[in-house]
Amino acid sequence: MLLLLAAAASHAAAQDQAREWLGDMSRALQKLNYDGTFVYLHDGKLETMRIIHQAGSTGEKERLVSLTGSAREVLRDDESVTCIMPDSKSVMVGKSRARQLLPMVPQDLDSLLRYYRFEMLGADRMAGFQTRTVAITPRDAYRYGYRIWIDQDSKLLLKSDLTAADGTPIEQVMFTRLDISSTIADAALQPSLSGKGYAWYHQSDEETAALPESGETRWSVGRLPDGFSMTHYQRKRMQPDGQDTEHMVFSDGLATVSVYVESLASDNAGFTGLSGMGAMNAFGIIVDGHQITVVGEVPAVTVEMMARSVASGELPAHD
Repeated sequence: MLLLLAAAASHAAAQDQAREWLGDMSRALQKLNYDGTFVYLHDGKLETMRIIHQAGSTGEKERLVSLTGSAREVLRDDESVTCIMPDSKSVMVGKSRARQLLPMVPQDLDSLLRYYRFEMLGADRMAGFQTRTVAITPRDAYRYGYRIWIDQDSKLLLKSDLTAADGTPIEQVMFTRLDISSTIADAALQPSLSGKGYAWYHQSDEETAALPESGETRWSVGRLPDGFSMTHYQRKRMQPDGQDTEHMVFSDGLATVSVYVESLASDNAGFTGLSGMGAMNAFGIIVDGHQITVVGEVPAVTVEMMARSVASGELPAHD
């Protein structure tokens, strides 16, 4: 009995240590000034990007520059995110949101304990820095896991693997150069692409509408993985003479899934079945003349289960 209690206490202490490292990492990504180059491996492709991050009393500012492939830059602050794409000569401006490539964990890590296990995996060396490795392992088959390498001193993330159920990496992000400094010059955050002569597109207020009350949407998702709840909802008309498309976003704090519902034209066969690319999976189904598409960086079983449960009716209860 004493051995069991000791083992349980040791496990709890190790999990608390992993949570502490993850919390420190999340704060470091937001609060420190840094300039780094990282590689992003996904779908058998390798991209190289530079990130410049400035933190101060007025909040965060960030510039993300693609160094390989198509030239593009993303500028982000606490209010907005701007994506400059010279290939299409367009600029997209929308409400600020969390970065997509570097994993961010929520401040309330306790909310994830029912759905993920946190574990310290030991010490390692990455990009010239001494690191500690933390594993985030899902407790079911409906979400992916992470292995994260964290700098021992600054607590900045240096490498991240998105992992399948067997631990195989699906996507990887790894810094090859990282400079941490006391200040970042404002000039370093200015885009090299002016966007002059480009088409500018601005996200409308309707696209960031509040979550609907019961009865405000015709559609609901009957089956959600434990811990998932609706975090975003929008209704948008894609064509001037068309009908509204509903977009619902569900998340457990780490994983995110989008559900799209749109009326299907009589001459359109629609998209049915499963489609996947790297970590991203999508499942389509036709319900009452409507195209249902569920897509997210989650296992195929998750998008299929959710898609097959979409039906017209009341909103599901939030967890």
